[in-house]
Order: sequence, then C-alpha cells, then structure tokens
Amino acid sequence: MSMFNPDTFLATSYTEANSTTLTPVPEGEYVAILGKPKARQFSGTKDPGAVYTSLDINCEIDLAGQYPSVAQQIGRDKANVRFSCMLDMTEDGTGLDMGKGKNVGLGRLREAADLNVPGAPFSFAMFEGRPVKVSVKHRVVDDRIFDEVKAVAKL
Repeated sequence: MSMFNPDTFLATSYTEANSTTLTPVPEGEYVAILGKPKARQFSGTKDPGAVYTSLDINCEIDLAGQYPSVAQQIGRDKANVRFSCMLDMTEDGTGLDMGKGKNVGLGRLREAADLNVPGAPFSFAMFEGRPVKVSVKHRVVDDRIFDEVKAVAKL
C-alpha cells in the first residue's frame, strides 16, 4: 500500500479533463444495500414559513458482481441511487407522526428492510447495511437524467 500524502496529491498537475456527466443506472429492479440515513429540513417555496423534513438514504448497487452488463454499459462497478421520502412530523416538529396514513414511504422502507415490526425497537441507524430490492426510475430536469429509487421491496 502506498503512502498517501495530501500535499503531494493536491500539488499534482493533470492534463486530462474530468467527466461532467454521469450515465444513469438503467430503469429496473436491483438488489441494493442501504447506506447511512440522513435527515434534512428545508423551508417551503409556496409557504416560506413551512418547514419540511425528508429522509435520504443512498442505496449501493453492486453492478460488477450482480449486473455485469449494466456495469459495462455505464462504466462503473458500483452505483449509488438515492431513496428519499418526506417525513410527517409531530406537532412540535421533534418526532415522527405515527398516526394512520402518516409516514407511508418510511413504512414501506421499514417493511422492505424487515424493520416494521410492532413492539420491536426501531431507529434510523438500523437501516444501514440492510439489503432491499429497489426500483430505479429516471427523472429528467432540463437535459440531465437523474436515477432515483421510486419503490422498495423485500428481497
């Protein structure tokens, strides 16, 4: 193993240009491993006083090991596609609203990861490392294509 020197690395000169686009994972179903969950809050655009909370989790697909033709097509051995869902929060904004019809996207992810058991403890950290089946779909913005997880299911 070589010794990485950050100063040498940052002082290195390159003549090649970097890619500015990423070939998306083709639409379809894949086995993926859930990454570390991240929660974020943001203000609404229509109602600037409203605060929304979302959950984002990168789902890693081992293309080289499980989908070699896709790996060859897009030029990567692994791909990360993001699962995102809005979270319904309690009135004070500090916890999850566990009411009927609330947090359905989260419930579907918990079900896919075998973490939606009544009476059993659950925390978001439990998602990391869990295998699930993901359905990848494309979203087009201007001339860019984004690959995203649109559905999850148990293996």
